[in-house]
Amino acid sequence: MNDATHDERARVSRMHNKDERVIIIAPVGQDAEAMAGLLDAEGFETQICNGSDEYSRQITDRAGALLLTEEALESPQGSLLLEALKAQPPWSELPLIILTSGDESRRAGLLDLAAVAAGTVTLLERPISTLTLVRSVQVALRSRRRQYQVRDLVTQLATLNETLEHRVRERTRELRAANKELKSEINRRKGLEGEILEISDREQQRLGQELHDGLCQHLTGVAFMARSVALRLKNHRVIEVSDIEKIAQLVNEAVTNTRNLSRALHRVDIDAAGFLTALQDLVDREIWKTPCRLEIKSPVQIDDDATASNLYRIAREAVINANKHAQAREIVVRLAGSRKARVLSVTDNGVGLPNTPNSARGLGFHIMKYRASDIGGRLEIESLKKGGTRVTCYLPNNTVKSRKKRNARPRPFSAKIVKALAALI
Repeated sequence: MNDATHDERARVSRMHNKDERVIIIAPVGQDAEAMAGLLDAEGFETQICNGSDEYSRQITDRAGALLLTEEALESPQGSLLLEALKAQPPWSELPLIILTSGDESRRAGLLDLAAVAAGTVTLLERPISTLTLVRSVQVALRSRRRQYQVRDLVTQLATLNETLEHRVRERTRELRAANKELKSEINRRKGLEGEILEISDREQQRLGQELHDGLCQHLTGVAFMARSVALRLKNHRVIEVSDIEKIAQLVNEAVTNTRNLSRALHRVDIDAAGFLTALQDLVDREIWKTPCRLEIKSPVQIDDDATASNLYRIAREAVINANKHAQAREIVVRLAGSRKARVLSVTDNGVGLPNTPNSARGLGFHIMKYRASDIGGRLEIESLKKGGTRVTCYLPNNTVKSRKKRNARPRPFSAKIVKALAALI
């Protein structure tokens, strides 16, 4: 191999071994320059370290091996060199090659001294051949490469660990948000269930009172009149035809009242096909004290049975409330549709809402609001400027499709709550 070829190979080798520099520390004579020249000629990357202020920077900055003479360890700056070696990161054990010319006891002392700060130490007795020095440096750099592999693995592991911790934090935040939402939903359901049971108790009391004060009193009057007619027949007295007609009239009235009461309590399963018919039947009932009418502003298509059922029950609850509290002259149930939404409203021209906080937040309102949210809608209640109250349910047109795509359904009410709802509806 000629000199030009050798120099070119050495240059290429140095270009690819920037992380494998051989740091040379030889404070006496020309040893540092001689070893650097020899290793440079063999294609190694070298760096001569002259001062103690360079120890820490040179050793930790991409050093592949440390080549030093025994004088470097025995000099006053040797302690600084050992401290720099001790400060290496956990993955690093920079290989040390120490040139010595002392006897066996001196070599043992050097080993003990270097072993405190370095894990891999090689002692070479001077004078040494070029081949021995080159082979020793090669072995040291091979050991250093394995350390670099460990370093890269540690770095990758740290990166993966950081990514994992980030994902864990993200999942934890998501779980906390979901848990908070779940707790809120549980509390809301508990409150709603309590309200439903309270309404059930009130409706049962109301029904008992209506049966006692209305139908029972009516039937008692019929019984007295029938008893009076029976006594007249027993005593062979003249019976007035008007008395018999009055009894028949009272019985027919009792039958009508019973039918109306039963019709109000009877649960009707509303589906999409019968939705409009059910609304018309709702406003046509004779039990309402206030006249009701139905307005359909534009064709409204309801394809989902659950949506139709909940909309009907929202309208029914609003009509019942208006009849009880509004003191209105008329109640209008209006259904309208557009490209964006379907709107169901119940409007009365009564006294409106009281000027008290949460006046529109009664038990019935919470049930209607729950029904609206269950079908993806929004419920609003407002007091009109000209007098009266309007209850409106806004239902986006894409709600039905999104409801069909949902995999998780809300947890159904308990059997006790379902029974109470059945009694109400």
